[in-house]
Amino acid sequence: MDYVLGALSWLFTTLFAVLWWIVATLFWVFLWLILPLIIVAYVAMRIAESVLGKDVVRAWLKTQSMKFGAGTWVRVRRLSFALSALPVRVTLWFIVYAVWHALVSLLWRPKWSPWRRAWAKRWKPVKRTPSGRRIKETAKDKAPSKPVANKPAANTPN
Repeated sequence: MDYVLGALSWLFTTLFAVLWWIVATLFWVFLWLILPLIIVAYVAMRIAESVLGKDVVRAWLKTQSMKFGAGTWVRVRRLSFALSALPVRVTLWFIVYAVWHALVSLLWRPKWSPWRRAWAKRWKPVKRTPSGRRIKETAKDKAPSKPVANKPAANTPN
């Protein structure tokens, strides 16, 4: 019985630690990223109200929020209809997959890096004159292309 209780307590404490980490991370993201944006938006709105007038700014803000709200409602309505058409089992597996994908994305990163590939495909060094002007690459300086055997020119008839 102790083995079962020990495993269950380990499972619950691990689950609690992961959830606590997610909540703490979201709190710090809010504190350092979203809160400064809210403060800047508030200050900008107050400055705009003093320059343009209270009614003009609030009318513009109302039209923008109504436009955003209507677009959000249309997207939510389409998504809820699409999810309601799915069987319950498929919807539950979709949720399980979304959670699994989020955990894998948090814990594992691929070794492939776009910077290494970009550096491997970097530009060729440019030839310059002593005064610093570029020297154009002539046809004889370029690497020879592979010869195509038994292929007539494009503009000649067969």
